[in-house]
Amino acid sequence: MEDSKTRRRAAAKAPAESPLKPVGKPTIARILAAARKAFYAKGFFPASVEEIAEDAGVSRATVYLYYRSKDEMLLDLMRQDLEYQLEIYAELAGLRRVTLAQVRKWLVRLRGEQEVRRSSLNLFWAGATLVTDSMDPVYRHRDAIIATLGRRFAGFDLDALPRALREAQRIRCYMMLFMVEGATVQIVESGPGPSVKAALDQLARSLLHFMDRGEIATPPPS
Repeated sequence: MEDSKTRRRAAAKAPAESPLKPVGKPTIARILAAARKAFYAKGFFPASVEEIAEDAGVSRATVYLYYRSKDEMLLDLMRQDLEYQLEIYAELAGLRRVTLAQVRKWLVRLRGEQEVRRSSLNLFWAGATLVTDSMDPVYRHRDAIIATLGRRFAGFDLDALPRALREAQRIRCYMMLFMVEGATVQIVESGPGPSVKAALDQLARSLLHFMDRGEIATPPPS
């Protein structure tokens, strides 16, 4: 009898479990995976919440428990991609030896990841059409890349500059990132475009020069 009372008292003191706890993060992950699949296959606007819910194995009501709209799913997917890309830039900042060969090897890795996730570019184009501040995470992401690289490379180190010079150098950092993004995404193996090998060779020299001096230039091959 005493044991029974003791167990009841312990149960009364124990915190109640939320009924949502078992379906928290795993459910969100399934919803986002289904949303990504639908957005890639059909496009953001034609895809429906109903088909996302069905593919995720949850009800439509469960989807709305976590996301008020497809817009919110899209923004979460964009954040996933940006976080992943930042991890790759962190690898550049973490190179043990910063040589032209190592920088070019990193560019090849970045290009490979961009190729695998090429369909995710459509998410950003869709995001740009939603609301005026939907691209704010993209700008914050680029600033995060600059800060990450700036902890290792002088050319990206805005904190080392006088305040009056930071914005001009920030613009140069953006332009360098645009060059990296453009060359690794837009230049492809097939077709009449520039040679991928030559583009990566030149880009590696430009990026290495910028990392050291903060100048956008392409030094001649050594």
